[in-house]
Amino acid sequence: MVSATFELSAPSLAHCPPATLPEIAVGGRSNVGKSSLLNTFACRRGLARVSRSPGRTRLLNFFKIILRHPRFGDRVFRWVDLPGYGYAAAHVSIRETFGPMIESYLQERAVLVELMVLIDVRRGAGVQDRQLLEYASERSLPARIVGTKADKLSKSERGVISRKIANSLDLPTSALALTSASLGLGLGDDGRGQGLTRLLAERIENATC
Repeated sequence: MVSATFELSAPSLAHCPPATLPEIAVGGRSNVGKSSLLNTFACRRGLARVSRSPGRTRLLNFFKIILRHPRFGDRVFRWVDLPGYGYAAAHVSIRETFGPMIESYLQERAVLVELMVLIDVRRGAGVQDRQLLEYASERSLPARIVGTKADKLSKSERGVISRKIANSLDLPTSALALTSASLGLGLGDDGRGQGLTRLLAERIENATC
């Protein structure tokens, strides 16, 4: 079970909320489905605004999440929606502000415990996805790959694509969580360790031990 509330939007690190809770940052291309994933994960339609024009999110958006898990109990954290990248229609002056804002947040936010990089399973990992993962590795920040829009693939294709994306990033297939916001695929606790609810509960548990 998940409950979620929007807290605030921050234009810079200085405007972020007090660092009192562990935070999971969520990054990816502007049209990868970050808002849809959060809305379905939290069972709150409209919690995060889903725009028909990718590239509209230009701030750090903070959401307070309470996970109620049968094994880990209540785990409270913030889900931080990072500005999307890779959308050519955004004005260049706006795109150039994303990098420094994201970089300062990832580098200086002490309560950040994980970076989730969302990748459209139909597109695979792009250059900017790789750069973001490399940056996390250099900072020794745990990163998780979340494949989105898995409903666009057949069941047989999902396993193949998961291996293909993981191999392209030199990661084991277990490092990729496959999801679909429209079907709710991969968002709950499926009992095999790959449901996003369980994965995040484990991360918050480990971070607070």
